[in-house]
Amino acid sequence: MTSLKVGAVVAIVILGITLGKLSGIHPVLITSPAQDSIGAILMAIVPAMAAYNGFQTLGQLGGEISNPGRNIPRAAILGSLLVISLYVLINWTYFHILGFSRVAQSQYVASDAMVLLIGNSGAKWITVAMIVSAFGSLHANFLTGPRIPFAMARDGHFFAFAKRIHSVFHTPSGAVIFQGCVAILLVLTGTYQELYSFVIFAIWLFLALTAVALIRLRTKEPDLPRPFRVWGYFQIAMM
Repeated sequence: MTSLKVGAVVAIVILGITLGKLSGIHPVLITSPAQDSIGAILMAIVPAMAAYNGFQTLGQLGGEISNPGRNIPRAAILGSLLVISLYVLINWTYFHILGFSRVAQSQYVASDAMVLLIGNSGAKWITVAMIVSAFGSLHANFLTGPRIPFAMARDGHFFAFAKRIHSVFHTPSGAVIFQGCVAILLVLTGTYQELYSFVIFAIWLFLALTAVALIRLRTKEPDLPRPFRVWGYFQIAMM
């Protein structure tokens, strides 16, 4: 699924470069009531925060990765660089095709761009690509998410059924079923946008707390063995 998702993004970029015509890119000032400005800014950064989210879930698979001390940092760095490159390229393509004003006003940027490039069939292909992308995201979440209740149950801090291992597939079946039930309940609330926003902010809040904890531990216990050495430690943690 990852290959299909990356292939779809690369295809859009190539089509944009080869078929797209440069549109006038003019900044658009979008005004809103003063009392809503902070909320609007926070809502606007949620998709950006979501776009670069996910690198931290590699740690949840550490117990199942060979040579995690070497492979997890490598996967996190290379994966993040790949995602950044793809997002920058595809957003450049959207602006290249539509121009700034049309991007700002469009509700379906990718579909609108593909319609201009290859006609109405382009929007259908984008829909298919989005479905594949959604399944890919679902797969990643069900691969990594259940490892947390599984590890907690194994250490005696969660319900015992969550540490159950499937006899055939050797997956944490109890934790997978638990996460699936929770996901179904959340879907039934019908508040996807609110859940999406809250989850993204919560994730990045805890990432910030992790950085604070790292600094505190380095200060309080400087002699602890640390297998990873990071260049520019304090500045990177603060960023």
